[in-house]
Amino acid sequence: MQKEKNVHKMITKAKYLFIIVLVFFMTMSCNTMKINPSNEAYEVINSYYGSNGQKSLAKRTIDISSYSKGLDDISAWQDANNDLGNMDRPRIDFPFMFNSDEFSGVIKKFVGQGTVKLDKKKLNGNIELKQKAKNSISFPYIFTNNGTKYALMYVEVTEGPENATGGITMFRLEKGVWKDIFYFHLWIS
Repeated sequence: MQKEKNVHKMITKAKYLFIIVLVFFMTMSCNTMKINPSNEAYEVINSYYGSNGQKSLAKRTIDISSYSKGLDDISAWQDANNDLGNMDRPRIDFPFMFNSDEFSGVIKKFVGQGTVKLDKKKLNGNIELKQKAKNSISFPYIFTNNGTKYALMYVEVTEGPENATGGITMFRLEKGVWKDIFYFHLWIS
């Protein structure tokens, strides 16, 4: 009888120990696999503005929810291959890369991000943050499709009171570097 109680206690302890070890390893694997999207988003900003030699950026990102109408229409993005901003880039076959539901979900998440106050410490040392600047952006939205990482970022450039433009730039992560692969022109004044 005593022997059975001891065996039962050992089995119970072993179960608890197994559960604790399992939870520990699951927590560790989640932490190592988890990617901090904000750091990746800053990599996109630094890559884009570092390559363009830009010096100033608005302190707060732009809320682009007002542009959401029609952005999730994959055929509009397909047609934008003919935009002047894409003439020097290879054409992108959007219907081949994404199905409509996937793309619509990505756009909704991108547009629904709201605004973020940019962290100077995470930006390229050459980028100056100003209350009002020539360049304003939305916070980059990072997503994965078929094992490839992409980012979307709205960029607004104001040259003067009556000369401004805005559009969405799509990036792809290639060999650890964010490449500007597509531009979806939204407006010009």
